[in-house]
Amino acid sequence: MSSLFLAPQKLFGLLELDPQGTVVFSKLEGDEKLPGAMDLVGRNFFSEVATFLNVAEFRERFEIFDSKPEPSNSFMFNCDYEDGAVPVKVLLARLREDTKYPGSVLVYIKKADSKAPNTH
Repeated sequence: MSSLFLAPQKLFGLLELDPQGTVVFSKLEGDEKLPGAMDLVGRNFFSEVATFLNVAEFRERFEIFDSKPEPSNSFMFNCDYEDGAVPVKVLLARLREDTKYPGSVLVYIKKADSKAPNTH
């Protein structure tokens, strides 16, 4: 599950994932400083991109959202990295239904406001 693309950077930014977790689009914080980060399209977010240790729990949240009809959802999450947890706010939103990327989901991960309660 290690990622050669982003390590050891923390993961913040915008991604579009298909239902299997394949990156369709990405715009991450620090992309301009990390040449490898621009090459995420076609990679699986859960097995090749995410650098946090509890990615399985994140994937479960993604799959639950993907199985329901709601257009969007947000939640607080602690991304557990080797050097400690980083609280983030995650927004999930359905983007489109088309033949090329049916059911793609926008995933926006931003560092949580230190005053926000963490529900994870």
